[in-house]
Amino acid sequence: MRSGLLVAALMLCAPAAWAQDARTDADCSKLAHLALPHATITLAEPRRDGAFHENMDIDGKPFDHTGLPAFCRVTGVSSPVEGSKIGFEVWLPLAGWSGRLHMVGNGAYSDRIYYGQVAARLRNGDVGVATDTGHEGGDLKFGDGHPERIVDWGHRAVHESVVAAKALTAAFYGAGPKLSYFSGCSTGGHQALSEAERYPADFDGIIAGDPGNNRTNLNLTFLWHFLKNHRPGDNATPIVPDEKLRMVRKAVVAACDGLDGVKDGVINDPRQCHFDLKTLACNGSETASCLSSPQIEALQAMYAGPKDARTGQPLYASFLPGSEGSEHTKKDSHPGWSGYWANPRKPQEPQRVEFFRLWAFNDPNWDWWRFDWGRDIDLVREKVSPMVDAASADLSAFHAHGGKLILFMGLDDPVGAAMDIVGYHDRIAHHEEFVRLYMVPGMWHCAEGAGATNFSTATRDSVPPVSDAKHDMAKVLENWIEKKQEPQEIIATKFDGPEARNGQGAILFQRPLCLWPKVAKYKGGPTEKAESFECAMP
Repeated sequence: MRSGLLVAALMLCAPAAWAQDARTDADCSKLAHLALPHATITLAEPRRDGAFHENMDIDGKPFDHTGLPAFCRVTGVSSPVEGSKIGFEVWLPLAGWSGRLHMVGNGAYSDRIYYGQVAARLRNGDVGVATDTGHEGGDLKFGDGHPERIVDWGHRAVHESVVAAKALTAAFYGAGPKLSYFSGCSTGGHQALSEAERYPADFDGIIAGDPGNNRTNLNLTFLWHFLKNHRPGDNATPIVPDEKLRMVRKAVVAACDGLDGVKDGVINDPRQCHFDLKTLACNGSETASCLSSPQIEALQAMYAGPKDARTGQPLYASFLPGSEGSEHTKKDSHPGWSGYWANPRKPQEPQRVEFFRLWAFNDPNWDWWRFDWGRDIDLVREKVSPMVDAASADLSAFHAHGGKLILFMGLDDPVGAAMDIVGYHDRIAHHEEFVRLYMVPGMWHCAEGAGATNFSTATRDSVPPVSDAKHDMAKVLENWIEKKQEPQEIIATKFDGPEARNGQGAILFQRPLCLWPKVAKYKGGPTEKAESFECAMP
Protein backbone atom coordinates (compact mmCIF):
# COMPACT_ATOMS: atom_id res chain seq x y z
CA MET A 1 0.00 0.00 0.00
CA ARG A 2 2.77 2.47 0.96
CA SER A 3 4.61 1.72 -2.30
CA GLY A 4 1.48 2.41 -4.32
CA LEU A 5 0.89 5.71 -2.50
CA LEU A 6 4.49 6.72 -3.11
CA VAL A 7 4.16 6.06 -6.84
CA ALA A 8 0.92 8.06 -6.95
CA ALA A 9 2.56 10.95 -5.14
CA LEU A 10 5.56 10.92 -7.47
CA MET A 11 3.29 11.03 -10.50
CA LEU A 12 1.70 14.24 -9.24
CA CYS A 13 5.04 15.98 -8.81
CA ALA A 14 6.52 18.22 -11.45
CA PRO A 15 9.63 16.60 -12.99
CA ALA A 16 12.73 17.52 -11.02
CA ALA A 17 15.79 18.84 -12.81
CA TRP A 18 17.66 15.64 -11.93
CA ALA A 19 14.95 13.46 -13.42
CA GLN A 20 16.89 13.43 -16.69
CA ASP A 21 20.15 12.27 -15.09
CA ALA A 22 21.50 8.85 -16.01
CA ARG A 23 19.94 5.87 -14.32
CA THR A 24 21.89 2.81 -13.26
CA ASP A 25 21.38 -0.86 -14.00
CA ALA A 26 20.38 -1.29 -10.38
CA ASP A 27 17.68 1.38 -10.77
CA CYS A 28 16.27 -0.68 -13.62
CA SER A 29 16.37 -4.00 -11.79
CA LYS A 30 14.51 -2.51 -8.82
CA LEU A 31 11.46 -1.97 -11.01
CA ALA A 32 10.85 -5.72 -10.98
CA HIS A 33 9.62 -5.32 -7.39
CA LEU A 34 7.43 -2.25 -7.93
CA ALA A 35 3.92 -2.69 -6.54
CA LEU A 36 1.24 -1.64 -9.01
CA PRO A 37 -2.55 -1.90 -8.77
CA HIS A 38 -3.70 -5.19 -10.42
CA ALA A 39 -0.47 -5.36 -12.44
CA THR A 40 2.66 -7.49 -12.15
CA ILE A 41 6.12 -6.75 -13.52
CA THR A 42 7.50 -9.80 -15.33
CA LEU A 43 10.84 -8.40 -16.51
CA ALA A 44 13.06 -5.43 -15.72
CA GLU A 45 16.45 -5.61 -17.40
CA PRO A 46 18.98 -2.99 -18.54
CA ARG A 47 19.96 -3.16 -22.23
CA ARG A 48 23.28 -1.52 -22.99
CA ASP A 49 24.43 -3.53 -26.02
CA GLY A 50 22.44 -1.34 -28.43
CA ALA A 51 20.70 -4.37 -29.96
CA PHE A 52 17.21 -5.78 -29.75
CA HIS A 53 15.75 -8.75 -31.58
CA GLU A 54 12.25 -10.20 -31.70
CA ASN A 55 11.04 -12.92 -34.04
CA MET A 56 7.89 -11.08 -35.08
CA ASP A 57 7.18 -7.41 -35.67
CA ILE A 58 5.06 -5.50 -38.18
CA ASP A 59 3.91 -7.63 -41.13
CA GLY A 60 5.26 -10.73 -39.40
CA LYS A 61 8.86 -9.85 -40.22
CA PRO A 62 11.72 -10.16 -37.72
CA PHE A 63 12.63 -7.05 -35.78
CA ASP A 64 16.38 -6.76 -35.48
CA HIS A 65 17.75 -3.34 -34.55
CA THR A 66 21.23 -2.27 -33.56
CA GLY A 67 22.58 1.07 -32.40
CA LEU A 68 19.80 1.62 -29.88
CA PRO A 69 20.42 3.94 -26.92
CA ALA A 70 20.88 2.17 -23.59
CA PHE A 71 17.51 1.54 -21.99
CA CYS A 72 15.67 -0.29 -19.25
CA ARG A 73 13.24 -2.78 -20.73
CA VAL A 74 10.22 -3.53 -18.54
CA THR A 75 7.42 -5.97 -19.34
CA GLY A 76 4.33 -6.63 -17.28
CA VAL A 77 0.78 -7.91 -17.16
CA SER A 78 -2.28 -5.98 -16.00
CA SER A 79 -5.46 -7.81 -14.92
CA PRO A 80 -8.03 -5.14 -14.02
CA VAL A 81 -10.95 -7.62 -14.18
CA GLU A 82 -11.25 -11.39 -13.94
CA GLY A 83 -10.14 -13.03 -17.18
CA SER A 84 -8.20 -9.96 -18.33
CA LYS A 85 -4.50 -10.38 -19.11
CA ILE A 86 -3.04 -7.27 -20.71
CA GLY A 87 0.63 -7.45 -21.61
CA PHE A 88 2.63 -4.23 -21.86
CA GLU A 89 6.18 -3.09 -22.64
CA VAL A 90 7.91 0.03 -21.35
CA TRP A 91 11.33 1.15 -22.63
CA LEU A 92 12.95 3.77 -20.40
CA PRO A 93 16.12 5.59 -21.56
CA LEU A 94 18.99 5.08 -19.12
CA ALA A 95 20.25 8.56 -20.04
CA GLY A 96 19.01 11.60 -21.91
CA TRP A 97 15.31 11.21 -21.10
CA SER A 98 13.28 13.87 -22.90
CA GLY A 99 10.68 14.04 -20.13
CA ARG A 100 8.09 12.59 -22.53
CA LEU A 101 6.21 9.31 -22.59
CA HIS A 102 5.07 8.14 -26.02
CA MET A 103 2.87 5.09 -26.50
CA VAL A 104 2.45 3.44 -29.91
CA GLY A 105 -0.58 1.62 -31.26
CA ASN A 106 -1.29 -1.75 -32.83
CA GLY A 107 -2.69 -3.10 -36.08
CA ALA A 108 -5.81 -5.10 -36.94
CA TYR A 109 -6.79 -7.49 -34.12
CA SER A 110 -3.23 -8.56 -33.49
CA ASP A 111 -1.30 -8.97 -30.27
CA ARG A 112 1.85 -7.89 -32.10
CA ILE A 113 3.88 -5.01 -30.66
CA TYR A 114 5.45 -2.71 -33.24
CA TYR A 115 8.93 -2.71 -31.80
CA GLY A 116 10.27 -0.51 -34.58
CA GLN A 117 7.98 2.27 -33.47
CA VAL A 118 8.88 1.77 -29.81
CA ALA A 119 12.53 2.00 -30.84
CA ALA A 120 11.82 5.23 -32.74
CA ARG A 121 10.41 6.77 -29.57
CA LEU A 122 13.46 5.56 -27.60
CA ARG A 123 15.76 7.22 -30.14
CA ASN A 124 13.78 10.41 -29.61
CA GLY A 125 14.65 10.24 -25.91
CA ASP A 126 11.11 9.28 -24.92
CA VAL A 127 9.80 6.52 -22.72
CA GLY A 128 8.35 4.11 -25.27
CA VAL A 129 5.21 2.13 -24.42
CA ALA A 130 3.18 -0.58 -26.19
CA THR A 131 0.64 -3.32 -25.41
CA ASP A 132 -0.39 -6.71 -26.76
CA THR A 133 -4.04 -5.53 -26.44
CA GLY A 134 -4.88 -8.29 -23.97
CA HIS A 135 -4.75 -11.49 -26.01
CA GLU A 136 -2.57 -13.75 -28.11
CA GLY A 137 -2.84 -14.15 -31.87
CA GLY A 138 -4.37 -12.17 -34.69
CA ASP A 139 -7.85 -13.58 -35.36
CA LEU A 140 -11.07 -12.68 -33.57
CA LYS A 141 -11.53 -16.02 -31.83
CA PHE A 142 -9.96 -14.55 -28.71
CA GLY A 143 -13.30 -12.87 -27.95
CA ASP A 144 -15.40 -16.03 -28.24
CA GLY A 145 -17.06 -16.34 -24.82
CA HIS A 146 -14.68 -13.74 -23.37
CA PRO A 147 -16.29 -10.28 -23.64
CA GLU A 148 -13.71 -8.84 -21.23
CA ARG A 149 -11.02 -9.58 -23.83
CA ILE A 150 -13.02 -7.70 -26.44
CA VAL A 151 -13.19 -4.73 -24.07
CA ASP A 152 -9.45 -5.02 -23.50
CA TRP A 153 -8.81 -4.96 -27.25
CA GLY A 154 -11.41 -2.25 -27.79
CA HIS A 155 -10.01 0.27 -25.34
CA ARG A 156 -8.97 -0.95 -21.90
CA ALA A 157 -5.54 -2.36 -22.81
CA VAL A 158 -4.12 1.00 -23.89
CA HIS A 159 -5.45 2.74 -20.79
CA GLU A 160 -4.18 0.12 -18.36
CA SER A 161 -0.79 0.02 -20.07
CA VAL A 162 -0.19 3.75 -19.96
CA VAL A 163 -1.28 3.96 -16.32
CA ALA A 164 1.32 1.31 -15.47
CA ALA A 165 3.91 3.03 -17.67
CA LYS A 166 3.44 6.37 -15.92
CA ALA A 167 3.92 4.71 -12.55
CA LEU A 168 7.09 2.97 -13.77
CA THR A 169 8.38 6.24 -15.19
CA ALA A 170 7.80 8.03 -11.89
CA ALA A 171 9.51 5.29 -9.91
CA PHE A 172 12.48 5.13 -12.28
CA TYR A 173 13.22 8.84 -12.73
CA GLY A 174 11.77 10.20 -9.49
CA ALA A 175 9.10 12.07 -11.44
CA GLY A 176 6.37 11.24 -13.89
CA PRO A 177 6.41 12.34 -17.55
CA LYS A 178 6.05 16.01 -18.30
CA LEU A 179 3.88 15.16 -21.30
CA SER A 180 2.36 11.97 -22.64
CA TYR A 181 1.75 11.19 -26.31
CA PHE A 182 0.05 8.44 -28.31
CA SER A 183 0.39 7.64 -31.98
CA GLY A 184 -0.93 4.88 -34.16
CA CYS A 185 -2.47 3.99 -37.50
CA SER A 186 -5.33 1.68 -38.48
CA THR A 187 -6.25 -0.06 -35.22
CA GLY A 188 -3.64 2.23 -33.68
CA GLY A 189 -5.70 5.17 -34.97
CA HIS A 190 -8.80 3.54 -33.51
CA GLN A 191 -7.00 3.21 -30.16
CA ALA A 192 -5.96 6.84 -30.37
CA LEU A 193 -9.51 8.12 -30.79
CA SER A 194 -10.84 5.73 -28.17
CA GLU A 195 -8.35 7.23 -25.73
CA ALA A 196 -9.41 10.78 -26.57
CA GLU A 197 -13.05 9.81 -26.10
CA ARG A 198 -12.95 7.40 -23.14
CA TYR A 199 -9.80 8.34 -21.20
CA PRO A 200 -9.24 12.02 -22.05
CA ALA A 201 -6.62 12.62 -19.34
CA ASP A 202 -4.28 9.79 -20.39
CA PHE A 203 -2.50 11.73 -23.14
CA ASP A 204 -1.68 15.35 -23.92
CA GLY A 205 -1.09 14.79 -27.64
CA ILE A 206 -2.44 12.16 -30.02
CA ILE A 207 -1.81 11.19 -33.64
CA ALA A 208 -4.54 9.04 -35.20
CA GLY A 209 -3.89 7.72 -38.71
CA ASP A 210 -6.35 5.92 -41.01
CA PRO A 211 -8.39 5.06 -37.92
CA GLY A 212 -10.77 2.10 -37.72
CA ASN A 213 -12.68 3.87 -34.96
CA ASN A 214 -16.04 3.46 -36.73
CA ARG A 215 -15.40 -0.25 -36.27
CA THR A 216 -18.88 -1.75 -36.40
CA ASN A 217 -19.83 0.13 -39.56
CA LEU A 218 -16.44 -0.69 -41.08
CA ASN A 219 -17.04 -4.41 -40.60
CA LEU A 220 -20.55 -3.99 -41.97
CA THR A 221 -18.90 -2.47 -45.04
CA PHE A 222 -16.64 -5.51 -45.48
CA LEU A 223 -19.73 -7.71 -45.28
CA TRP A 224 -21.59 -5.49 -47.77
CA HIS A 225 -18.71 -5.66 -50.24
CA PHE A 226 -18.60 -9.45 -50.07
CA LEU A 227 -22.35 -9.81 -50.62
CA LYS A 228 -22.47 -7.28 -53.45
CA ASN A 229 -19.51 -8.95 -55.16
CA HIS A 230 -21.07 -12.43 -55.13
CA ARG A 231 -24.27 -13.82 -56.56
CA PRO A 232 -26.67 -15.00 -53.83
CA GLY A 233 -25.50 -18.29 -52.39
CA ASP A 234 -22.29 -18.35 -54.45
CA ASN A 235 -19.36 -17.74 -52.13
CA ALA A 236 -16.71 -19.06 -54.46
CA THR A 237 -16.81 -16.78 -57.50
CA PRO A 238 -16.45 -12.99 -57.11
CA ILE A 239 -18.30 -10.96 -59.71
CA VAL A 240 -15.36 -8.55 -59.95
CA PRO A 241 -12.06 -10.46 -59.77
CA ASP A 242 -8.85 -8.88 -58.52
CA GLU A 243 -7.45 -8.31 -62.00
CA LYS A 244 -10.52 -6.23 -62.91
CA LEU A 245 -9.90 -4.03 -59.86
CA ARG A 246 -6.39 -3.34 -61.12
CA MET A 247 -7.78 -2.54 -64.57
CA VAL A 248 -10.31 -0.11 -63.08
CA ARG A 249 -7.70 1.55 -60.89
CA LYS A 250 -5.42 2.02 -63.90
CA ALA A 251 -8.25 3.59 -65.91
CA VAL A 252 -9.24 5.89 -63.04
CA VAL A 253 -5.68 7.15 -62.59
CA ALA A 254 -5.26 7.68 -66.33
CA ALA A 255 -8.41 9.81 -66.35
CA CYS A 256 -7.82 11.84 -63.20
CA ASP A 257 -4.06 11.98 -62.57
CA GLY A 258 -3.61 15.21 -64.52
CA LEU A 259 -6.45 17.16 -62.92
CA ASP A 260 -3.94 18.98 -60.71
CA GLY A 261 -1.71 19.85 -63.66
CA VAL A 262 0.94 17.23 -62.81
CA LYS A 263 1.29 13.72 -64.22
CA ASP A 264 2.79 11.75 -61.34
CA GLY A 265 0.56 8.72 -60.98
CA VAL A 266 -1.30 10.34 -58.08
CA ILE A 267 -4.90 11.56 -57.96
CA ASN A 268 -4.32 14.67 -55.90
CA ASP A 269 -7.96 15.25 -54.94
CA PRO A 270 -10.19 12.23 -55.71
CA ARG A 271 -13.29 14.28 -54.92
CA GLN A 272 -12.71 16.01 -58.25
CA CYS A 273 -12.46 12.69 -60.10
CA HIS A 274 -15.84 11.85 -61.63
CA PHE A 275 -14.93 8.69 -63.45
CA ASP A 276 -17.81 6.90 -65.19
CA LEU A 277 -17.51 3.12 -64.96
CA LYS A 278 -19.75 2.80 -68.00
CA THR A 279 -16.89 4.01 -70.18
CA LEU A 280 -15.34 0.59 -69.47
CA ALA A 281 -18.49 -1.34 -70.41
CA CYS A 282 -17.95 -4.32 -72.68
CA ASN A 283 -19.17 -3.95 -76.24
CA GLY A 284 -20.02 -7.58 -76.82
CA SER A 285 -18.16 -10.40 -75.10
CA GLU A 286 -16.35 -9.71 -71.84
CA THR A 287 -12.57 -9.26 -72.03
CA ALA A 288 -9.83 -8.41 -69.55
CA SER A 289 -10.06 -4.73 -70.47
CA CYS A 290 -13.81 -4.17 -70.04
CA LEU A 291 -16.57 -4.57 -67.47
CA SER A 292 -19.76 -6.58 -67.81
CA SER A 293 -23.07 -5.10 -66.64
CA PRO A 294 -23.04 -7.18 -63.41
CA GLN A 295 -19.49 -6.00 -62.71
CA ILE A 296 -20.43 -2.35 -63.14
CA GLU A 297 -23.42 -2.84 -60.86
CA ALA A 298 -21.31 -4.58 -58.21
CA LEU A 299 -18.62 -1.88 -58.32
CA GLN A 300 -21.16 0.91 -58.03
CA ALA A 301 -22.65 -0.76 -54.95
CA MET A 302 -19.21 -1.16 -53.39
CA TYR A 303 -18.21 2.44 -54.02
CA ALA A 304 -21.46 3.59 -52.38
CA GLY A 305 -21.15 1.34 -49.31
CA PRO A 306 -23.83 -0.18 -47.06
CA LYS A 307 -27.22 1.32 -46.42
CA ASP A 308 -29.88 0.78 -43.79
CA ALA A 309 -32.68 -1.06 -45.60
CA ARG A 310 -35.31 0.69 -43.49
CA THR A 311 -34.27 4.26 -44.21
CA GLY A 312 -31.93 4.09 -47.17
CA GLN A 313 -29.38 6.04 -45.12
CA PRO A 314 -25.70 5.19 -45.64
CA LEU A 315 -23.97 3.42 -42.77
CA TYR A 316 -20.48 4.42 -43.86
CA ALA A 317 -18.80 6.90 -46.20
CA SER A 318 -18.44 6.17 -49.91
CA PHE A 319 -15.09 4.96 -51.20
CA LEU A 320 -13.13 7.35 -53.40
CA PRO A 321 -11.87 6.74 -56.95
CA GLY A 322 -8.33 5.38 -56.75
CA SER A 323 -8.92 3.21 -53.69
CA GLU A 324 -9.92 0.12 -55.70
CA GLY A 325 -6.55 -1.62 -55.71
CA SER A 326 -2.96 -1.63 -56.80
CA GLU A 327 -2.08 -1.38 -60.47
CA HIS A 328 0.70 -3.90 -59.86
CA THR A 329 0.66 -7.68 -59.63
CA LYS A 330 3.85 -8.16 -57.63
CA LYS A 331 3.48 -10.23 -54.50
CA ASP A 332 4.05 -7.41 -52.03
CA SER A 333 1.71 -4.91 -53.68
CA HIS A 334 -1.36 -3.72 -51.79
CA PRO A 335 -4.40 -5.88 -52.64
CA GLY A 336 -6.90 -3.03 -52.57
CA TRP A 337 -10.55 -3.85 -51.94
CA SER A 338 -9.99 -7.53 -52.65
CA GLY A 339 -7.93 -7.83 -49.49
CA TYR A 340 -10.93 -6.79 -47.38
CA TRP A 341 -14.12 -7.94 -49.09
CA ALA A 342 -13.12 -11.54 -48.31
CA ASN A 343 -10.85 -13.30 -45.85
CA PRO A 344 -7.51 -13.69 -47.72
CA ARG A 345 -6.95 -17.05 -46.03
CA LYS A 346 -10.53 -18.22 -46.67
CA PRO A 347 -11.75 -16.31 -49.73
CA GLN A 348 -15.12 -18.05 -49.65
CA GLU A 349 -16.15 -16.12 -46.54
CA PRO A 350 -16.36 -12.39 -45.76
CA GLN A 351 -13.50 -10.58 -44.09
CA ARG A 352 -13.90 -10.33 -40.29
CA VAL A 353 -16.72 -12.88 -40.34
CA GLU A 354 -15.90 -13.84 -36.72
CA PHE A 355 -16.92 -10.33 -35.69
CA PHE A 356 -20.46 -11.36 -36.53
CA ARG A 357 -20.30 -15.08 -35.80
CA LEU A 358 -18.65 -14.90 -32.40
CA TRP A 359 -18.81 -11.32 -31.14
CA ALA A 360 -22.28 -10.25 -32.26
CA PHE A 361 -24.46 -13.34 -32.76
CA ASN A 362 -22.60 -16.04 -30.78
CA ASP A 363 -23.37 -18.49 -33.59
CA PRO A 364 -20.46 -20.37 -35.24
CA ASN A 365 -22.83 -21.43 -38.03
CA TRP A 366 -24.09 -17.93 -38.80
CA ASP A 367 -24.94 -17.51 -42.50
CA TRP A 368 -24.07 -14.08 -43.89
CA TRP A 369 -26.62 -14.45 -46.68
CA ARG A 370 -29.38 -14.21 -44.06
CA PHE A 371 -28.15 -10.87 -42.72
CA ASP A 372 -31.03 -8.39 -42.38
CA TRP A 373 -29.82 -4.90 -43.33
CA GLY A 374 -32.29 -3.40 -40.91
CA ARG A 375 -32.97 -5.37 -37.75
CA ASP A 376 -29.57 -7.06 -37.62
CA ILE A 377 -27.73 -3.75 -37.76
CA ASP A 378 -29.35 -2.82 -34.46
CA LEU A 379 -28.47 -6.20 -32.94
CA VAL A 380 -24.81 -5.87 -33.90
CA ARG A 381 -24.55 -2.32 -32.62
CA GLU A 382 -26.28 -3.14 -29.34
CA LYS A 383 -23.97 -6.08 -28.66
CA VAL A 384 -20.57 -4.89 -29.88
CA SER A 385 -20.47 -1.11 -30.40
CA PRO A 386 -20.23 -0.15 -26.70
CA MET A 387 -17.17 -2.38 -26.34
CA VAL A 388 -15.20 -1.27 -29.38
CA ASP A 389 -16.50 1.77 -31.28
CA ALA A 390 -14.98 5.24 -30.84
CA ALA A 391 -17.04 7.27 -33.27
CA SER A 392 -19.12 9.63 -31.14
CA ALA A 393 -16.86 12.64 -31.91
CA ASP A 394 -17.58 14.01 -28.43
CA LEU A 395 -14.05 14.99 -27.45
CA SER A 396 -15.08 17.82 -25.14
CA ALA A 397 -13.32 16.29 -22.13
CA PHE A 398 -10.09 15.82 -24.10
CA HIS A 399 -10.38 19.43 -25.25
CA ALA A 400 -10.93 20.58 -21.66
CA HIS A 401 -7.85 18.59 -20.62
CA GLY A 402 -5.85 20.69 -23.08
CA GLY A 403 -5.24 17.81 -25.45
CA LYS A 404 -4.20 18.20 -29.08
CA LEU A 405 -5.15 15.78 -31.85
CA ILE A 406 -3.69 15.25 -35.32
CA LEU A 407 -5.64 13.10 -37.77
CA PHE A 408 -4.38 11.81 -41.11
CA MET A 409 -5.79 9.51 -43.77
CA GLY A 410 -4.67 8.09 -47.09
CA LEU A 411 -6.97 9.17 -49.91
CA ASP A 412 -6.35 5.84 -51.67
CA ASP A 413 -7.08 3.81 -48.54
CA PRO A 414 -8.93 0.62 -49.60
CA VAL A 415 -9.65 -0.48 -46.02
CA GLY A 416 -11.53 2.48 -44.62
CA ALA A 417 -13.27 5.09 -46.73
CA ALA A 418 -11.20 8.27 -46.58
CA MET A 419 -14.19 10.58 -46.26
CA ASP A 420 -15.33 8.84 -43.08
CA ILE A 421 -12.59 10.60 -41.13
CA VAL A 422 -13.53 13.90 -42.76
CA GLY A 423 -17.09 13.49 -41.50
CA TYR A 424 -15.80 12.58 -38.05
CA HIS A 425 -13.50 15.61 -38.00
CA ASP A 426 -16.30 17.95 -39.00
CA ARG A 427 -18.56 16.64 -36.20
CA ILE A 428 -16.03 17.45 -33.46
CA ALA A 429 -17.12 20.60 -31.66
CA HIS A 430 -14.55 23.43 -31.70
CA HIS A 431 -12.24 21.25 -33.80
CA GLU A 432 -10.45 24.32 -35.10
CA GLU A 433 -9.00 24.85 -31.62
CA PHE A 434 -7.42 21.46 -30.90
CA VAL A 435 -7.72 19.17 -33.95
CA ARG A 436 -5.84 19.15 -37.27
CA LEU A 437 -6.51 16.86 -40.25
CA TYR A 438 -4.13 15.93 -43.08
CA MET A 439 -5.43 13.96 -46.08
CA VAL A 440 -2.60 12.19 -47.93
CA PRO A 441 -2.91 11.88 -51.74
CA GLY A 442 -1.90 8.52 -53.18
CA MET A 443 -1.48 6.75 -49.85
CA TRP A 444 -2.91 3.30 -49.21
CA HIS A 445 -3.70 2.12 -45.70
CA CYS A 446 -1.24 3.92 -43.38
CA ALA A 447 1.74 3.63 -45.74
CA GLU A 448 2.96 3.11 -49.30
CA GLY A 449 1.10 3.89 -52.49
CA ALA A 450 1.82 6.10 -55.47
CA GLY A 451 2.05 9.30 -53.45
CA ALA A 452 4.54 10.88 -51.05
CA THR A 453 3.79 8.83 -47.95
CA ASN A 454 6.83 9.15 -45.69
CA PHE A 455 6.16 11.88 -43.17
CA SER A 456 6.19 10.58 -39.60
CA THR A 457 8.40 8.68 -37.19
CA ALA A 458 5.37 8.32 -34.92
CA THR A 459 3.45 5.73 -36.92
CA ARG A 460 6.02 3.68 -38.81
CA ASP A 461 9.53 2.31 -38.47
CA SER A 462 11.08 4.53 -41.11
CA VAL A 463 12.50 7.96 -40.53
CA PRO A 464 11.74 11.02 -42.69
CA PRO A 465 14.72 12.44 -44.61
CA VAL A 466 14.92 15.29 -42.11
CA SER A 467 13.42 14.74 -38.66
CA ASP A 468 12.08 18.21 -38.06
CA ALA A 469 8.72 19.92 -37.95
CA LYS A 470 8.65 20.34 -41.74
CA HIS A 471 9.02 16.63 -42.40
CA ASP A 472 7.89 14.79 -39.27
CA MET A 473 4.33 14.76 -37.96
CA ALA A 474 5.55 13.67 -34.51
CA LYS A 475 7.65 16.85 -34.28
CA VAL A 476 4.67 18.90 -35.45
CA LEU A 477 2.63 17.57 -32.55
CA GLU A 478 5.43 18.10 -30.04
CA ASN A 479 5.99 21.68 -31.20
CA TRP A 480 2.25 22.40 -31.11
CA ILE A 481 2.05 21.37 -27.47
CA GLU A 482 5.48 22.30 -26.16
CA LYS A 483 6.24 25.45 -28.15
CA LYS A 484 2.72 26.61 -29.04
CA GLN A 485 3.60 26.45 -32.74
CA GLU A 486 0.45 25.96 -34.81
CA PRO A 487 0.70 23.03 -37.25
CA GLN A 488 1.31 23.96 -40.86
CA GLU A 489 1.92 21.91 -43.99
CA ILE A 490 4.27 18.92 -43.69
CA ILE A 491 6.73 17.88 -46.39
CA ALA A 492 6.11 14.25 -47.37
CA THR A 493 8.57 12.18 -49.42
CA LYS A 494 8.27 9.49 -52.08
CA PHE A 495 11.27 7.14 -52.15
CA ASP A 496 12.38 4.71 -54.85
CA GLY A 497 14.10 1.35 -54.66
CA PRO A 498 13.73 -1.81 -52.57
CA GLU A 499 14.17 0.12 -49.31
CA ALA A 500 11.42 2.62 -50.13
CA ARG A 501 9.02 1.00 -47.66
CA ASN A 502 11.48 1.77 -44.88
CA GLY A 503 11.99 5.38 -45.86
CA GLN A 504 15.27 4.86 -47.65
CA GLY A 505 16.58 5.08 -51.19
CA ALA A 506 16.51 7.80 -53.81
CA ILE A 507 13.96 10.58 -53.41
CA LEU A 508 11.54 10.54 -56.35
CA PHE A 509 9.52 13.58 -55.31
CA GLN A 510 8.19 15.53 -52.34
CA ARG A 511 4.81 17.13 -51.74
CA PRO A 512 3.30 19.33 -49.05
CA LEU A 513 0.61 17.70 -46.93
CA CYS A 514 -1.97 20.40 -46.41
CA LEU A 515 -4.25 21.12 -43.51
CA TRP A 516 -7.77 20.10 -44.42
CA PRO A 517 -9.67 21.34 -46.35
CA LYS A 518 -6.76 22.76 -48.36
CA VAL A 519 -5.03 20.70 -51.06
CA ALA A 520 -1.63 20.95 -52.75
CA LYS A 521 -1.85 23.09 -55.90
CA TYR A 522 0.90 23.14 -58.52
CA LYS A 523 2.19 26.66 -59.05
CA GLY A 524 5.10 25.93 -61.39
CA GLY A 525 8.66 24.70 -61.21
CA PRO A 526 10.22 21.22 -60.88
CA THR A 527 7.41 18.80 -60.12
CA GLU A 528 9.62 16.72 -57.83
CA LYS A 529 10.06 19.68 -55.45
CA ALA A 530 7.60 20.43 -52.66
CA GLU A 531 8.17 24.18 -53.10
CA SER A 532 6.57 23.96 -56.53
CA PHE A 533 3.23 23.47 -54.79
CA GLU A 534 1.15 25.59 -52.46
CA CYS A 535 -1.69 24.70 -50.13
CA ALA A 536 -4.91 26.25 -51.33
CA MET A 537 -8.65 25.70 -51.21
CA PRO A 538 -9.80 23.28 -53.93
